[in-house]
Amino acid sequence: MPLTALTFDGSVATLTIDPPEAGYDGALLDGIAHAATELAARHPEISAVVVASTGQDFGAGWSVDALAASEGVAALIAPAGAAFDALAALPQPLVAAIGGRAHSAGLELALACDIRVAAEGASFALPETGAGRIPHGGATQRLPRAVGRAQALRLLLTGEEIDAAEARRIGLVSSVVEDGGAREAAGAIARTIASRGPLATRFAKEAIRRGSDLPLDQALSLELELTVLLQTTEDRAEGVRAFIERRDPKFEGR
Repeated sequence: MPLTALTFDGSVATLTIDPPEAGYDGALLDGIAHAATELAARHPEISAVVVASTGQDFGAGWSVDALAASEGVAALIAPAGAAFDALAALPQPLVAAIGGRAHSAGLELALACDIRVAAEGASFALPETGAGRIPHGGATQRLPRAVGRAQALRLLLTGEEIDAAEARRIGLVSSVVEDGGAREAAGAIARTIASRGPLATRFAKEAIRRGSDLPLDQALSLELELTVLLQTTEDRAEGVRAFIERRDPKFEGR
C-alpha cells in the first residue's frame, strides 16, 4: 500500500500511515502533508480524524535521509516537522491510535494530534539527546504543552522510554486499551466528536489551541469572540430549535 491512505466513513476520516522500516522519510512526510491539505478542504464535511498505523509501530524514528535533510540550511527551507504542523493546524479534532513504539518521529506525530489513545503494549520515547541531537518535529514545544514542563524535560533530557500506563499517568495519552484495540477506541471517540456540532467542536479546538499561548484575559476574550461568532451560525440556531423541540439536532456545518 502507499505510505499514507485516507478513508472516509460518514463524517469521520482515517489517515493510515505505513512507516518504512528505516523510519519516517520524505515520502511519508509528503503523504501526511497532502492528506492534511485534503482534510482541510473537506471541513466541515469531515468532523473528526483518526490517525493510525498499519504496522507494528506507530513510528520508531527518522530515516537517515530525513535526518540529513534536517541539518543546516535545508532544515530552514523544508523543516521535517512541517507535515506535522499542517496536521496539527487542521480545524478537525484528531485522535491518534497508538500501538507499539511511538518514539522520536512517531511521538512527534502523536503530539500533533489532539487526543491520544494507546494500546497497553505501546511505548514512548524521545532518544535524540543520546545522539547529540534534539527533536526537530515539534516535540520540544508540543510535549510541554501536553504534559507540563517538568515531565517534558524528564523525557527530553534523559531519553527515558515509558510505557502506556506511565504515559497515561503524566497525561501524554488520555486512555489505554488492550493491545489491538487502539484503532477501534480512537474511532469511537472520533464518532462521538463527529456526532456533535462541527462548528462548535472546531471553535472549541481553536479556543484551546490559540488560547494556550495567550495571557488569561486575552484567552477569555478569544473564547467570547468565538462564542459570539458561533451564535451567528445556522448550526447554533438548529441547536436551539432542537432543544426546544426535544429532538436530536441536525447540524449542517454552516
